[in-house]
Amino acid sequence: MLTGIILGLVIMTGTWAILHFMNSWGSEYFFNRPPVFQERTIQVIAIFMNVFPFRYFMIKADKEWIGRGLLMVTFVFGLGYFFYYLN
Repeated sequence: MLTGIILGLVIMTGTWAILHFMNSWGSEYFFNRPPVFQERTIQVIAIFMNVFPFRYFMIKADKEWIGRGLLMVTFVFGLGYFFYYLN
């Protein structure tokens, strides 16, 4: 389960870093315009990216404990996102 938790954190952090970098630096440097996506959108996409390895580990590889770790990280960050932006 610890492997799934670490993998989920790495996937979300990596996705967020890549999209944030491409959104802020890429749009301003190459196209001289403001960023295309809001920070909220990038965070939702980063949380959603755990769905693909979750499906792989639960269905294809039959490694349920890694999938449960991924699911736990996804739920924790999803609920955190929801409560943070709840107005």
